[in-house]
Amino acid sequence: MTEFQTLQQWVDSLTAHGERPAVMALQREGAETWPFSRLHREGMALARGLARQGIGPGHQVAIIAENRPEWIAACLAILRCGATIVPLDVQLGAKSLRHVLADSAASLVFTTTRQVERLAAIETNARFVLLDGAPSDPRSWRRWQTDAETSLPAVEPGNLATLFYTSGTTGVPKGVPLTHANLTFQIKTLVGTRFVLPDDHLVLPLPLHHVYPFVVGMLMPLALGAHLVMPHALTGPEIVRALREGEITVVLGVPRLYRALLASIEGRVASAGLLAKSVFGIAFGASHFLRRRLRIRAGKVLLGSLHRKLGPHVRIMASGGAALDPTLAWKMEALGWRVSIGYGLTETAPLLTLTPPGQGHLDSVGQPVPGVEIRLRDGEVLARGPNVFAGYRNLPEETTHAFHDGWFRTGDLGFLDNAGYLHLTGRANTMIVTAGGKNIQPDELEAAYEEHPLIREIGILQKDEQLVALVVPKLSEIQAANDEDVAQVVRAAVNERSKQLPSYQRVVDLAITREPLPRTRLGKIQRHKLVER
Repeated sequence: MTEFQTLQQWVDSLTAHGERPAVMALQREGAETWPFSRLHREGMALARGLARQGIGPGHQVAIIAENRPEWIAACLAILRCGATIVPLDVQLGAKSLRHVLADSAASLVFTTTRQVERLAAIETNARFVLLDGAPSDPRSWRRWQTDAETSLPAVEPGNLATLFYTSGTTGVPKGVPLTHANLTFQIKTLVGTRFVLPDDHLVLPLPLHHVYPFVVGMLMPLALGAHLVMPHALTGPEIVRALREGEITVVLGVPRLYRALLASIEGRVASAGLLAKSVFGIAFGASHFLRRRLRIRAGKVLLGSLHRKLGPHVRIMASGGAALDPTLAWKMEALGWRVSIGYGLTETAPLLTLTPPGQGHLDSVGQPVPGVEIRLRDGEVLARGPNVFAGYRNLPEETTHAFHDGWFRTGDLGFLDNAGYLHLTGRANTMIVTAGGKNIQPDELEAAYEEHPLIREIGILQKDEQLVALVVPKLSEIQAANDEDVAQVVRAAVNERSKQLPSYQRVVDLAITREPLPRTRLGKIQRHKLVER
């Protein structure tokens, strides 16, 4: 890997990979593959065009589009001309979108025809450029490309490279500026772990507007010359198609994706008949025992037919973005995959700790990566390192609150074990304190209630010093004639689970909804929206 100190140098280093495939985008039928040579060529032509239009250091350029090769090309161009990239979620509501466009002062927005109409309704001075527009369309990104000789200004490691906006689990998104130094440190750190190798094929089902897939799923693999595969859609069948057609070796996912994958496997087994179910159960049980108790890997042998159907080349399942349930992690190991768990935040670019693939310790989020320090203060995890941001955009009071003696306050609660592994116990700002002084982490309690076969999702909050919940039932499992009957069945299910829990953890009232709970793109419940629902 070529040495680099800025992401401009990272862009230039991509030419070393020549005609190796860089990005495969699966389409409804077939796929489009861009080699590194094309990705770099397209990005540089756009960078020259941006520079000739006066876009450079001090300018913010937003991208609001689904994952596609053009997204990455635009990213390369923005970085190479010295501007700051602002990746935005396509699912942002009008209010949040208006806020981030104003707060970022984005002068240009790369988007798609699918998004441009609603963007046009937002009050902004930014110009819109279409990543999917026909070359004849005056708004097409092709109109901005040029081969004319153009001077591109160089940036320093301390200059801003990206401006991410937090996903808004508790309110208005906050701008998180990250420098070239923050991000190049992360790339080098990840490469040093040998978590991904140059010959790996990674599936990228997560949106690039989030720092986790942006850094771990795009910057680092491309630096190595690895191959990225973008599914056509984020449905189960399309993910499986990507695993097979892309010859995937590494899956970059979040706990919600893996829960859905496991549920799909269990569903297929249950519908395959009693004999098949029994054979699978015996093989899985043996593999689980061998892996967890004796540290022997037998899943790929004992469950070979499963791997041939899902993706015979997959070796690593990497999880980030939210806490991975250790029970689920061990099931994934028993199925024959090596599980890797990472922990970090947008403000830390993102990685703070890592459990390397297949090394166990799945009840923790790993040890600090080289160069990062972790310590605890009153149970809160504090972090320090070259990857930590300097402060929020336009929010001096929030920035002051986010640091203690130069250490970043993550807002996560946890502890370090004797081997230096970090264990998380919840979020400080979501903890519920009961009238009797008991502390409750809602996500842990939600997991306990969701073990009931009739509860699909549950969001727990506090009202009048009591626990209440918003429940999404598994309607397919409920025999009921009308909504009133459904409500009775759901209340009975919640009461049944409550009796198995301590009195202070029991839900005393609930509301039922048929709509999924409001979540971020990485699966975290947006708790500030539960009250409205």
